[in-house]
Amino acid sequence: MPDRSTREKFEELQVGIDLHRVIAEISGNEMLHGMLCGILDKCQQYVWTELLWLDEWKLTREEHTGIVDAICAGDVALAGERARAHVRGSRENILRLLQAKSDYQGFFAKAS
Repeated sequence: MPDRSTREKFEELQVGIDLHRVIAEISGNEMLHGMLCGILDKCQQYVWTELLWLDEWKLTREEHTGIVDAICAGDVALAGERARAHVRGSRENILRLLQAKSDYQGFFAKAS
């Protein structure tokens, strides 16, 4: 959906973040829910950058759908496996972005 407005992208980003919050909330683990909400609040800019710069919209949608499908089917093991894979993928992407930022800054520092 390349012709979406920035507003539509922000709305989809918010739905994705809210999905994480809801899953943590329905887990019944208040500590997990509180910690995850705090992390999401602090890391939204990274999630936004990951989706926008790396264009991970389709993959993220598919991963979220897979996690929700497993939860709805009552398959705890599969839901956990998919959630862990989703988090690992996002972590790897964010680390790639941070490395690219560092490389960029290093390039210009050497050029000065």
